Amino acid sequence: MDIRELNARFAREGRISVVEGRNGLPKVVLAHPCGAAAEIYLHGAHVTSWRNAAGRDLFFLSEQSWFEPGKPIRGGIPVIFPQFGAGPLPPHGLARIHSWTLAETAIGRANSLSVCLKLADSPDTRALWPNAFDLTLHVTLGDTYNCDNALSISMTADNTGEKPFPFKAALHTYFGVEDIRRTSVLGLQGVTLVDSLRDNVREREERAEISFDRETDRVYCAAPDRVAIRDDARRAFIAIEKEGMPDYVVWNPWVDKARRMPDFGDDEWPGMLCVETGVIDAPRELRPGERWTGRTTYHEHSTLSPVWLRGGWDFRPA
Repeated sequence: MDIRELNARFAREGRISVVEGRNGLPKVVLAHPCGAAAEIYLHGAHVTSWRNAAGRDLFFLSEQSWFEPGKPIRGGIPVIFPQFGAGPLPPHGLARIHSWTLAETAIGRANSLSVCLKLADSPDTRALWPNAFDLTLHVTLGDTYNCDNALSISMTADNTGEKPFPFKAALHTYFGVEDIRRTSVLGLQGVTLVDSLRDNVREREERAEISFDRETDRVYCAAPDRVAIRDDARRAFIAIEKEGMPDYVVWNPWVDKARRMPDFGDDEWPGMLCVETGVIDAPRELRPGERWTGRTTYHEHSTLSPVWLRGGWDFRPA
């Protein structure tokens, strides 16, 4: 289906449209009345941009990123399934390197904007992974937490085959920050972590605020559903709330690894931080006919301060 046909079916009142993105790849643009906006490529069902009402993009997208069929996009929110990291499949699985189908768009209450994308198994996916599945991604901009600029992502996996399969899944979210050295993550104190840079050693996180002065790549297991990123340089917080997704990954490549990645600029590492949600530490098994759903919601605050409440970070007037 070409872009004109996609718009005929899915454009909504000037708020939702399909346009030609980089290298001709189609993307869906959401434009909220408050000025917030989001962009989602059909390639990988990949959210590449989330801008607040002031026009600041809250996600990082590498200037060196590939926008090519069969290759992942570097930045935004790569969709990870059914493998996290390295393994028998391409790195991080197959979902982020296949084109998804635009299934539905809608304008909801309080002008929220939503997009539904789907990916089903095919000869191409079965050549990589011999299982029958349906993936569904819902992206909603606005309305959550009484914050027009909230962004919510729901990911569902269905086993449509006749045999069970194990899987991992994640939203590999890249946040844009002013300076990683003046950025911290709150809410993971006391959680068991797996440090991939130290032979996957497991230990307890002792810090109330996780700051950064070197390469970091850690899985936080069975972690609280609410955490926060504090960007001191911008005097802002990003709140993250998850459901059905037990784990987080916290990652920044720092200097040396940034230089080793061909789709990442050598000097881009100070401006990004990944805080990823998902089923990451241990795989889950999905039996025939079963469904798994995970959801993550992000919202930005510049006039609120975080407080610990009900087992996670909440926000109150500063």
